[in-house]
Amino acid sequence: MMLDTCVLLDISTRKTDLPIVFALEELVSTGNVRLVIPDLVVSEFNRNKDDVAEKTWRRLSLEFKQVRSVIEEFGGDDKENAIEVLKEVGSRLPLLSEANYATISRVEHLIEKSLKVEATDSAKLAAVARALDKRAPFHISKNSMADAVLIELFREFVTNNQSGGDTFAFVTHNRNDFSSKDHREPHQDFSEIFSSNHVQYFSTISSAINFLDEGILEDAQFEYDFAQTRSLQEILSAMDELVDKVWYTVIATWLII
Repeated sequence: MMLDTCVLLDISTRKTDLPIVFALEELVSTGNVRLVIPDLVVSEFNRNKDDVAEKTWRRLSLEFKQVRSVIEEFGGDDKENAIEVLKEVGSRLPLLSEANYATISRVEHLIEKSLKVEATDSAKLAAVARALDKRAPFHISKNSMADAVLIELFREFVTNNQSGGDTFAFVTHNRNDFSSKDHREPHQDFSEIFSSNHVQYFSTISSAINFLDEGILEDAQFEYDFAQTRSLQEILSAMDELVDKVWYTVIATWLII
């Protein structure tokens, strides 16, 4: 299974994707899946992981400020209680940041266990040919050379390793560059690469995992729910509850007006 950089960054920073990290760890440890990560993906991940984590932290902080602002304006009789709850949740917000970096560390461990693939001259030349022909991922107006090299590396890997009867999967969340109008399918310019039943394209990591093991995500979700710390659960639950209360109050205020 070859993963694009965006997949690694997404599962590192989205709390909803933690069960996916569990599932990948299980699939790799049991030998059911071997991750194939090109060096260019590793480099891009390392360049962006801290920035993405910091953006996640800033987004959460901004959401807290916005919630507090709305509560102060529309909070009504329960405003003070809501603000106290918000302060308590905010004081434990650093736990979310710590959990974020812990997940990044787990993804880095998956990368360490993966098979690394260097960008070959032949893959680079094939990517240049795509650019000259304006074939995907160059069908939209942007510099997509790294994406083109990535897909050509996948093509080469499949060609060089298909004698064993394995199934090969390419997983990306970059639908604009790689997918057709039906995001579940590869762009037609990649049809030659995915013409065989044992070479699969996925625009979500969850669909790839379900294809490989239909029940593992459900099991991983249970493990995630069980292992998640109580304090972290309280923070996330309080956030959801506050958002619900805020929007209920705002809508009620509008109806009165």
